[in-house]
Amino acid sequence: MTAGTSALGADEPRAEAARPEQADEAELVSPERLIYFSDAVIAIAITLLALELPVPTDGVHGDAGMLHFLRGHLTEYAAFLISFAVVAMHWLFHQRLFRYVKGLTGGAIQWNLLWLLMIVLMPFATKLLTSEADAFRVQFAVYAAAQTLAGLFLWQAFSALRRAGLLREHIPPRMVGTTLTWIAAVVVTFAASIPVALATHSASLCWALLPAVRFALRLVPEGWFDRTTA
Repeated sequence: MTAGTSALGADEPRAEAARPEQADEAELVSPERLIYFSDAVIAIAITLLALELPVPTDGVHGDAGMLHFLRGHLTEYAAFLISFAVVAMHWLFHQRLFRYVKGLTGGAIQWNLLWLLMIVLMPFATKLLTSEADAFRVQFAVYAAAQTLAGLFLWQAFSALRRAGLLREHIPPRMVGTTLTWIAAVVVTFAASIPVALATHSASLCWALLPAVRFALRLVPEGWFDRTTA
């Protein structure tokens, strides 16, 4: 009993000494500033997506010419809508998870910056996907990989905060679990579409299965996604 008490007593000063450092790291950047910064980056990325949309040139005349032009660029418009939807989902995921953060760690900030890196690459990846270059597999893989990594990086950012104990109390577990399930569905859907692109140019149809993948992941035992971030 005495030895156990002595061991505990020896550990207490070390624990107390570690707490100020953790507190200093957590106060390096306030959660609100990180959220505002992330919102601004996402807004810019979405704006750049819209700026890349093809517009008629001086050579387009009349209603028939306009309709012909729009039909000729349906691929670019569809890619824009897909990218807009995915970036919007990422923003929603980020808002749902980070609203319960009370502090930050260096690791969480780094993962969040890597997530934002993937977000700002979306306009480039979208333009690459719809370019006329004859390299479909590479074009598709770059786009799908950017989406996959964005989900993984956001997952890691939240995991780092949970491990550091920097989440507020009374977080709705169902809401967090649902959000993590959606993130996992995005990662699985886009990652799985990459090998499919090796066999067919219709691999983008895999992305339409996102709701089905999310539904399938709901069959995972309740609380599993929470435990994977703990």
